[in-house]
Amino acid sequence: MRRLTLSVLLATAALPAFADAPRVVTDIAPVHSLVSQVMAGVGTPDLLLDGSADPHSVQLKPSQARAVSQADLVVWVGEELEPWLARVLAGLGDGQSMALLDLPGTQLRSFDEASSHDHDHAEHAHEGDDHADADHAEHEGDDHAGHDHAEHEHEGHDHAGDDHGHDHSGVDPHAWLAPANAQAWLIALAEELGALDPENAATYTANADAAAAAIGVQSQEIAARLAPYEGAEIVTFHDAFSYFTDSYGIEVLGSVRPGDASTPSAAAVDALREAVAEHGVTCAFGEPNHDPAMLETLASEAGLTVGTLDATGALLSAGPELYGAMMDNLATALEGCLSR
Repeated sequence: MRRLTLSVLLATAALPAFADAPRVVTDIAPVHSLVSQVMAGVGTPDLLLDGSADPHSVQLKPSQARAVSQADLVVWVGEELEPWLARVLAGLGDGQSMALLDLPGTQLRSFDEASSHDHDHAEHAHEGDDHADADHAEHEGDDHAGHDHAEHEHEGHDHAGDDHGHDHSGVDPHAWLAPANAQAWLIALAEELGALDPENAATYTANADAAAAAIGVQSQEIAARLAPYEGAEIVTFHDAFSYFTDSYGIEVLGSVRPGDASTPSAAAVDALREAVAEHGVTCAFGEPNHDPAMLETLASEAGLTVGTLDATGALLSAGPELYGAMMDNLATALEGCLSR
């Protein structure tokens, strides 16, 4: 899969750049990877946050704030993940911003429900699909200079001036972990960049189509690898992986931490311990850059095997190949533990 991605990128990188590339800033490494693939052969986006940064709460350096203010386009996940960036964009950004969670083709799930949509994942394998479909139709006629995502509010959410407390209610913002979302975003990114830079629009479109096809192939491979474990239940450090597990029939029974900056109560830990025993769970997964002590204590008491799931590619080098490598690593971690 990595060889396929690399060959696609090498082919598109050979295309000439006819004009100065738009100045593009991205928030987290997986988004940077997707944008890098679309811009291959034209330019390279800037990455705002490295793998060690917590995207939920960031204090920008002056150089980072300057990069945002000078960008022609800022591509970010959205206010549900980064309320601080919404305020930065409102105060600094003279260019355009593109909040991926707000795009019409994005499938969202809720922390309060198993899913906010009735997904049929077989329909999202994108086997030989035509990317110029409903998502394109919904973008036609958009005023590309008029996106004001900071003003957008998901139904039932009040984003006014808070950091949400990271209590994990409402929309789950970790939507980049669903392959179907990444594919839809690639196409939308090509349209947005093509509007900013018409001379290179054909390159952006070709790159996006190739990258979306590569994600489709990889997703089918991951589905085949994880098919023997469909219905298996796991425990995670915090609730960040359900877009990925929902895509492949794995279930997250519970998380040690209900939110990114919250500490579970003793009652919640006891309830999770009882659920693990009742359901016969065998695998628990920590995350890079998070203290594993609480998860390891639970795993030791319950006899769980502990692995690592990396939702943002923190263990990888930033660049166009990061997204595919991150998804492969997630599948490998699940397969490695569940196969024992």
